[in-house]
Formats: sequence, structure tokens, C-alpha cells
Amino acid sequence: AETTDEMIRYPIRTPADGAPTSPCVIAGPSCDSVDVLYEKRPYQLPISLEIGAKVLIEGTGAYTTTYSAVGFNGFPPLETHVI
Repeated sequence: AETTDEMIRYPIRTPADGAPTSPCVIAGPSCDSVDVLYEKRPYQLPISLEIGAKVLIEGTGAYTTTYSAVGFNGFPPLETHVI
């Protein structure tokens, strides 16, 4: 994963926060081998989450948009929201 050998543990919020959890690997839809977080050190997420559920990954920093600034594998660039 792109998280310094998975040592960075981003806070992740889900619609099912507070429900029972299980170790999970988080993967995106791009079919790219680096579109995966916590493959070596699974992250505890609610068991009730389903494939395609939206999660909020907090504190990722300013540079995460550079990963998605161009169309890739048929996906348009992500929208940027300034708060």
C-alpha cells in the first residue's frame, strides 16, 4: 500500500461505525495493484459493510489527489472539494 509499509493508519469512518468489526483489506475499483490499503496489516471495519460501500478516509493529506488527477482505467479524475 501507499502508506509507508502500511505503518500509517488513517482514521476511517463508515455508515456502520459502532457495529461489530473484522479485519479487512481495502481495495478500490481500478484493478491496479496499488489500489489497495492494508493488505499486509488488515484494518478493523464493520462486518456489515458491503462491497461498494462508501467510506471516509480522514487525514490523507494534500497529495492524495495527485493519484487521481488523470483519467485511469476508464475512471474520470475525482472531484476536489475545498472546505
